[in-house]
Amino acid sequence: MRQRAVVVECKGDIAVIETSRRSMCEGCEKSGGCGGHCSFSGIIASGGKMRAEADNTIGAKVGESVEVETGGGVILGYAALVFILPIIVCAVFYLIFNALINSAFGYIGALAGFVLTFVGIILFDKSRKNKKRDIKIVRRLIINEADD
Repeated sequence: MRQRAVVVECKGDIAVIETSRRSMCEGCEKSGGCGGHCSFSGIIASGGKMRAEADNTIGAKVGESVEVETGGGVILGYAALVFILPIIVCAVFYLIFNALINSAFGYIGALAGFVLTFVGIILFDKSRKNKKRDIKIVRRLIINEADD
């Protein structure tokens, strides 16, 4: 996946980039007219900014607009980690607690599995902070004043 970003900080071959979060409605025919009032925009859409570290092998400078790339497999892997793994762990914990104790404890087990999954994801993320970066700056962009 490729996306536009702005370099906000440089640390050698690492750049901190900032980009707008993409919403589900981007490119939708109604996005110009709904004003964020459709049923999904309140749940999913976010107009916030997102920062990340990226490999800066091309030497982009602070303030430059750049194009960054992340592999599709990486994005699918993170999506599975955050969305599918908690559901699987909840189901397993529910079945174990339900079989060992009773159904009331099955729900408590499912909740415990959900919480433990996200604790595990956070620990996993912190353990790989200084390892391979998934985002790479691929080129500088020249932005025309008329485009803004």
